[in-house]
Amino acid sequence: MKSAAWGRRLSAAAVGALLVYLVIVPLVLLAVSSVRPTGFPLEPGFTFDNFVRVYGDPRFFALVRTTAIFALGSTALALALGIVLAWLVERTDMPGRSAFRLLIILPMATPPVLLAIGWAMLLSPRTGFFNLLLRDTLGLDIGPFNVYSLPGMIFVEALALVPTAFLFLAPAFRNMDPSLEEAALASGASTWTLLRRVLLPLLWPAIAACGAFLLIVCFVVFDIPGTLGMPVRIYVLSTQIYYLTADSPAGVPLYGQVSSLGLFFLGLLFLLGMGYYRATRQGQKYRVISGKGFRPRQAGLGRWRWLATGGVTLYFLLAVVAPLGILVWASLMPFQTRPNMASLALITFENHFEFLRNNLLKTAVGHSLTVALVAGTLVAALSLLISWMTVRLRVPGSRVLDTLAFAPIAIPGVMLGVAVVYVYLTLDFVFPIYGTIWILVVAYVTHYLSFGTRLANGVLVQVHPELEEAARASGAGALRVLARITAPLVWPAVASIWIWVVAHAMRELSTALMLSGRNNVVVPTLLWDYWTGGEPTRAATVGVWLMVALAVFLFIWHFLSSRSGVSRAT
Repeated sequence: MKSAAWGRRLSAAAVGALLVYLVIVPLVLLAVSSVRPTGFPLEPGFTFDNFVRVYGDPRFFALVRTTAIFALGSTALALALGIVLAWLVERTDMPGRSAFRLLIILPMATPPVLLAIGWAMLLSPRTGFFNLLLRDTLGLDIGPFNVYSLPGMIFVEALALVPTAFLFLAPAFRNMDPSLEEAALASGASTWTLLRRVLLPLLWPAIAACGAFLLIVCFVVFDIPGTLGMPVRIYVLSTQIYYLTADSPAGVPLYGQVSSLGLFFLGLLFLLGMGYYRATRQGQKYRVISGKGFRPRQAGLGRWRWLATGGVTLYFLLAVVAPLGILVWASLMPFQTRPNMASLALITFENHFEFLRNNLLKTAVGHSLTVALVAGTLVAALSLLISWMTVRLRVPGSRVLDTLAFAPIAIPGVMLGVAVVYVYLTLDFVFPIYGTIWILVVAYVTHYLSFGTRLANGVLVQVHPELEEAARASGAGALRVLARITAPLVWPAVASIWIWVVAHAMRELSTALMLSGRNNVVVPTLLWDYWTGGEPTRAATVGVWLMVALAVFLFIWHFLSSRSGVSRAT
């Protein structure tokens, strides 16, 4: 028994040391960088000039205000749409609900940068297809919409986040105990009163957790603000950090100012992260799932059924069909031109042939696949190990391990990239991986570990431990129980983690931009270079192929996620 206890302590210490290295060390070096004159942690000197320049600049308050408006607006719109869609699909008699359930999450296969590029082609003030169509139809002098604006950024970001909101909220709507609704209806409550006075209060923990998560994402996201905001000098936190490192007026990265700016937002995001952490943990107290055999009540929409169907269809058209359609069109054109009958004669597959011939693209694809597959495997394995130690074994310090694994959710991708740069420039003599694809692997493992452990924790909590207890009673050691009992029971969830991380690592832009170099180019950074370099047809071609690959991963993930219900019921 004593040897087993010591084994658990040593295992917990080893995993804790790894998490400290992945999460705490970069943040400590980030803090040290903020007080160095040059911004490099090991350089001599001590100064508060970086803080004075950042927080003494009147534009800092404008940056905070713009970031807050963008984050709150995107979160509110995505959350509202997610609630409506989850209710329509899970709790009403709307036609085609099974098909719409898949169509709503399909936009997850669209990288946010591609969604932004697609809408830039659709709603650019001068050349956007919809603006040109409205201008010609209505006889306007200029197009009525401008996606290169704060409202445009909020609109596109909300479209990108709706699938995540739906995945958060749909299970809560689906698993509601119908007896509470039946009691309200028996008391004469209308459908609207039932929704407002019964369903929404009971769903509040899920809604609060979803809102906190979306708000964190909006504070740290780069793709859409970078694509739509930076060209017109509308900056949020992430784009300002990128500007100070990649395009600063001084001509060199202003790492000291970046670190000073980052510390303020890291504090804010830490508070949001703790709010989300508590919401997900305390949500267990508000379980409203009844016993076996209950069937959720479906609200009758009556004459509104087809209007609801039209609304969900409109969302799918805006989130997938329109931006994907314009990207496919652009990939078939020798130059960017509006879709019309006259342009059909220009259709060519040369962009796609060039994609298949281009050695740089082949290198980028190879790097992306290697990074994604290795990062996905490591995250899946580490997530299972950490969750097993914290949920099942309850090792000493399990709460600390769980918190450390969750903490990266509050670190912006561009900030994580800067912090990883500090680590591997400082420790280059020990781990010479700076400028290679392996530095991307380390960053992605750190970045996605919070998702992996959240999903693994939830599955392990729902798997009954009696088989593991029987194995231990038969003399099996902890590692053998993990390999022979626990892992097979939860393999669909672990596979889902792997697929999810692989798909997101293939499309991750912000961290890759901060760590990219000549020897570790990946598909998202190449796509960004084509778009910002004025080659929209090449960018569209790369984007189309990337979306095809991500769609395949998404369907596999959906299949494995649906099968994970088997293990959860075990």
